[in-house]
Amino acid sequence: MDKVLSTIMLIVAAVVCVTLVINAVYPAITSSSGALGSASALMSERMRSQVKIIHATGELDQSGAWQDVNSNGYFEIFFWVKNIGSETVVDIGSSDIFLQSEDTVWAWIPHASYAEASLPQWDYAIENGTSWRTATTIKIDISHDTPLPPGEYRIKMLIPNGVSDDYYFSM
Repeated sequence: MDKVLSTIMLIVAAVVCVTLVINAVYPAITSSSGALGSASALMSERMRSQVKIIHATGELDQSGAWQDVNSNGYFEIFFWVKNIGSETVVDIGSSDIFLQSEDTVWAWIPHASYAEASLPQWDYAIENGTSWRTATTIKIDISHDTPLPPGEYRIKMLIPNGVSDDYYFSM
């Protein structure tokens, strides 16, 4: 009789331990599989996203001097970016633009919706379409209140999912 009671108590204890282990491990397994699925989806999106800066220039006249050629009161840098990936870039205004000259560190340029009235700031126009999908080019316009000094520059665009491209140019 003692052996039967001992065996029943050991079986009950084993069932309780297995239940505790399952309750502790199962949520961790399901959440990690969800995290792996999310990471995989984000990585897949990044692999399908690609942008390429194809040209950059300043608002210069024929002799290469800064001039407000469009008479809007600003001195501007223009650059064109093509979506060469298979993913449509949805929130273009949340992209980051950085500008660096030979003498300075990277400077973040805010989008016009964040910058309010302060300069420099940037805005964009879709050149050949209504959304920034594959093979569509956008024109970025960085507005400054004073002309930039002549020299070598590097511009970098980082779209919201972390994909970026940079481009060297001189003015």
